[in-house]
Amino acid sequence: MSGARRVLSIPPGAPFLPTLAETLLDGRLIPGFRFDGEPLALADATIYVPTRRAARALRGASAHRWW
Repeated sequence: MSGARRVLSIPPGAPFLPTLAETLLDGRLIPGFRFDGEPLALADATIYVPTRRAARALRGASAHRWW
């Protein structure tokens, strides 16, 4: 297998979507990705969530970081 596996574990007591957004934006989720305050950088990332409601909530959690 080439490359290391990337597994994100979110503790049971942590808020799921804010924690997911934080790890995405600080570069721990996608190797080589770093947010650095540029919203268009997020266009390079694809995150799948099970519902539109979850997608809206993740977008809100991500937006909270740079506003």
